[in-house]
Amino acid sequence: MSESKSSDSPIILRKQGAITHIELNNPKRRNALSREMTTLLADALREAHADEDCRAIVLSGRGEHFCAGGDVSAMQADRPILGSRLRIEHAHHIVRLLAAGPKPVVCAVEGVAFGLGMSLALASDVVVAAEGSSMCAVFNKVGLVPDMGLMWTLAQRVGVAKAKQLFFSAEVLDRSSAQALGLVDHGAVKGSAIDVAFGCAEQFCTAAPMPIALIKAAYAKGFGSLEDALRAEVDYQPALYLSEDHQEGVKAFFEKRKPSFKGK
Repeated sequence: MSESKSSDSPIILRKQGAITHIELNNPKRRNALSREMTTLLADALREAHADEDCRAIVLSGRGEHFCAGGDVSAMQADRPILGSRLRIEHAHHIVRLLAAGPKPVVCAVEGVAFGLGMSLALASDVVVAAEGSSMCAVFNKVGLVPDMGLMWTLAQRVGVAKAKQLFFSAEVLDRSSAQALGLVDHGAVKGSAIDVAFGCAEQFCTAAPMPIALIKAAYAKGFGSLEDALRAEVDYQPALYLSEDHQEGVKAFFEKRKPSFKGK
């Protein structure tokens, strides 16, 4: 394993084979996101997506919690509308990189995933949550609407009606409740969410990278109808027919072996 950022950094990026591990590193504040962390997290995600050797990303938080949300202490400062708009739009880069970036992202949740923590988890492709963890769309308690894409990502998993109820009530969901609603894809015993997340990521590392990237892009853009889905097939599939990975997959099928995809 190699580590490209100092362990003192609020965002740590490590490479373990074809998996890039990005870790929120502010455990004293339960990994609440500061402005600095927001910038560094976006940078780390860009680096991982641009790395040709990276085939999957694991996102986690150091210590007992994944992420308690935004840094509430920063909410005491004056925030003019124009400056706030710019900061929010800057933070949106993270959501786009998680939800629409070309590499699959697995989020490992221990402890709380509240507010922005819930937003980060649900913008990821796969959510692993440990026993004792909990999620909450806590924004209403501080007089705010959900942000970092949560109004879209939560509704994608539970539907609009249930998403509105969770936003209005700010109900705290334990792991079993979150999993029953479809917010959690894989459970784990306490302290082992990261291990399960790496197991999921390792599976993705053997898959063909280009279809994954295109599938993520298509779903991020959205399908308003069957015709939108059919159009995506027409737009993407012919180019994949010509790819080296497709030819390798066909060859491996006839040779009765596992394919070795290279993203070409």
